[in-house]
Amino acid sequence: MADDNKPLKYIRYAIGEIVLVVIGILIALSINNWTGNRKNLEKKEMQLKALRIQFASNLSQLNQVIYYDNLVLRSTKKLLELNPENSLEMASDSLRFWLQYSSYRWTFNPINGALRSAISSGEIHLVKSDSLVDLLFGWQDVVADAKEEEERCVAAVIASQPVIEKHVRKLDYKSVHVPELGKSRFPTNYQSLLQDPLFEDFLGERYISMHEALFELNNVKKNNALILKLIDTELIKKKK
Repeated sequence: MADDNKPLKYIRYAIGEIVLVVIGILIALSINNWTGNRKNLEKKEMQLKALRIQFASNLSQLNQVIYYDNLVLRSTKKLLELNPENSLEMASDSLRFWLQYSSYRWTFNPINGALRSAISSGEIHLVKSDSLVDLLFGWQDVVADAKEEEERCVAAVIASQPVIEKHVRKLDYKSVHVPELGKSRFPTNYQSLLQDPLFEDFLGERYISMHEALFELNNVKKNNALILKLIDTELIKKKK
């Protein structure tokens, strides 16, 4: 056997077998890694698309809320500037509009299903953009800050109702948008309403709280727009 170099042949054969096995294992691992990466990329794309739909919807709702909140702010300022002694202003239909608009209670209620799912499943970490991940994790806190100011606005409106109803019949200013309600059979006195110090207090609180709410909502909008921009950037990278 020594003369025929059979041991050397067996060693070479064994080494060859080992090399083939190792190569096979490496190929299998490569295939598994490739398959896993492909699945992760597919999950990431689905996640980003779901988040994009969600935040696009949120931005649309935000724009609507901000529009009406600005209407509240302008109407409240108009009421603060009114002179109760001016009979022409008291007789103006605009007064009813301003009073109605100043009582609007719009709130931002974002859709967070896709975001909650991504965070709870841990799949949010498939997103490679640290800036996007940070914004997504901080989204709830930004919304919570705006929600606090909105609740303050709503509380101010609720507190004002007894004061307004003391001088003005609801039908007389709600018929602004629902004309078929007609006018109230009972007297409305806008002049006495504007001379009521409690109503002036309400208008002041309403203006300040709405101003703060709009500041927070615009901050939410800024974050929402940036999230959408970063999502689009990630989706473009995927196509390339």
